[in-house]
Amino acid sequence: MSALPSTVADADAYHRRYYSDTFRFGQGTEQILDLLTRIPPVASWTDLGSGSESLLWACALRAVRLTAVDADPARLTRLAADAHAGNPRDVHRIALALAGTAPTTEVFATRTRSLHTTLIADLFTPRSPTPPALDRALGADLVTQFGLLGLTTTPAHFLHAFARLHARLPVGGWAAGANWVPADPEGRVTLTQALYRHTAHRSGLDLLHLAALSSADPDFPLVWTYLARRHS
Repeated sequence: MSALPSTVADADAYHRRYYSDTFRFGQGTEQILDLLTRIPPVASWTDLGSGSESLLWACALRAVRLTAVDADPARLTRLAADAHAGNPRDVHRIALALAGTAPTTEVFATRTRSLHTTLIADLFTPRSPTPPALDRALGADLVTQFGLLGLTTTPAHFLHAFARLHARLPVGGWAAGANWVPADPEGRVTLTQALYRHTAHRSGLDLLHLAALSSADPDFPLVWTYLARRHS
């Protein structure tokens, strides 16, 4: 099994820096939330490389059943604990307000109840058999990833990982996400408009939105956002 590319910090440190309480304006999050509000209600949603942050994106999405997938059990444990508690922090209340929803505990609780399954899985080993549970999860009406595919190392790695992880998306299904570009890109794929468009086309998806946004985070000064839909 291949090693998962490293993120900026371990589960606890990453959560404290970006998602613990204070909403960090100017880092692309508000634009991502606005983009997600364009997606109609869905029965099933799978968040790939979810970490502990799926509930933030859930503030802008209306999904009956969420499957959160990550290679790190610690991140999924934190996510499940937050969902069970159902208590919105300030970061969630601001996200709800930005998504045009009442920032109340009751509304947040409806979002947290969507978390149906957490699944530990390696998403970067292209030749390994896909576990049945992951195969089912990849057939959701909506598949998202926030930061995961930015960890790929080359354009070919990005294309193959994206295509594999969206191969089960049904006709009419949605794909959305964002990838942050590090200030030090060593070992990471170089993301370009051409790469996104080529990858979406090869994966049978129509790109409805693609944008590169400046970010105030000095470690990740650029973020790519996209929204796509399966056409065939």
